Formats: sequence, structure tokens, C-alpha cells
Amino acid sequence: MQIGSSTSALPPITSAQKIGNNLPPNTPVTGNMQPEKQIIRELSESFDPKNMSYKESMDLANALIKAGEGDLSSAFLPSSLLKVNSDGSVSDMRGTPEGDAKMNARFNMFDLLEARIDFNKGMNMPTNLLEDSYSFLEKIQVARNTPSINEYT
Repeated sequence: MQIGSSTSALPPITSAQKIGNNLPPNTPVTGNMQPEKQIIRELSESFDPKNMSYKESMDLANALIKAGEGDLSSAFLPSSLLKVNSDGSVSDMRGTPEGDAKMNARFNMFDLLEARIDFNKGMNMPTNLLEDSYSFLEKIQVARNTPSINEYT
């Protein structure tokens, strides 16, 4: 019995020839290469970034979470509905007339994101997520102002 290794006993190594495309096998090729565009179109029909309520902001965040954009959605979550009472205790305003009024208050999401970006810059905190959210909101605004094109007619 021989102990050790012999390189002559190994088969020669050959390189595989690449022919055709570089797609993995069984990968369907579709015309929809940018799924983000479809969600932007859908959201643009439901939300006006320049005139949103906090309830709509929450709905936008939920839609982004369902679409797999959890990080992006965090910029659209409304502030909490906690109220600090005069005695120092904290109460939840959800479901109260005061809480409902706050959730229905209208605001410009662009202005809100700009203020948060400026605040973070002033505190030397990261702004990447807020800037990405602002850019996403701009895409929604452009889609609102652009007519939809039906590819099948």
C-alpha cells in the first residue's frame, strides 16, 4: 500500500466553456426588470406626499413593509401617540378624540423629512436612510404627475 499522494493519479483539470447567457439555469426571463416601479405607481395613486395625514403615513410604512422595504418604511412611521400628563404620568392617546385628531392632521412629508435630515446633520447622526426615503418620496411624486402607460394596449 502506498502512502502519500501522487498528482499523476488525478484527472486533468479542464475549464468549462461558457456558451449563451450567464443566467442561472431555470431562471425565467420577464419583461418586468424593476419591481420597485410598480409599487411606486401603486403608492402614487394612494398617497400625496405633499398633503398626507399621519394615518396615511402609517399606511405607507405598512405598504413598504409588506413590499420588503422595512428599512425604508421606518422613516414614514408617525411619531408615537404618547402624552405626558401634568403629573408626569404617560397615557396612550390611540383611540381618543385627541389621538384621532393628531392622526388625521395634514402635513407635507417632504418638509418633515427635510427637517429630520437637518436635525440629524446638526447632531452628526447618519442621514442615509432619511435621504433614501426622501428620494423614494420624490419618485412617488413624479409618478403622481406622470400618466400611467398601459403596455398591453
